[in-house]
Amino acid sequence: MNVLFAFSLLLLYMRQNRLLEIEKRQKLLLEESEQVMSALLEEIKEENERLLRTLNESREEAITKGKVVPEALMEELEHEQIGEPLNILKNMDQADPSGDSVAEELKGSESALESLPLREQVDLLASQGLSVTQIAKKLHKGKTEIELLMKFQ
Repeated sequence: MNVLFAFSLLLLYMRQNRLLEIEKRQKLLLEESEQVMSALLEEIKEENERLLRTLNESREEAITKGKVVPEALMEELEHEQIGEPLNILKNMDQADPSGDSVAEELKGSESALESLPLREQVDLLASQGLSVTQIAKKLHKGKTEIELLMKFQ
């Protein structure tokens, strides 16, 4: 009887140790995932700040050249929350009803194209009628990468 009792205590002790190890691993995984998420959030913040700086610079350039970027677009971008997708081309087309579309101005400008996120660059070039291969060459990216971007929009 004592042997059976000792054996059952040993089994309970082993199960408890396994449970504690699993809890430790879960805590480590949770901490690691929190670190990854905070790093991604920080990266998104930096990317948004770079985008705003680039848009402000291109706006200033456009003003000096006599072209005006829609004020509604700039206000919307300044109030944009982190993590929300930017759909710049649609906003530009809606903000400029005069027919002198800012999107058309961006089509001709290489520096303005480079200031857009890759996904929007691909959309813009595809709307101009370029093939996947031509887009890949123009953006210095792989053909498969461009195909995947176009597929998962």
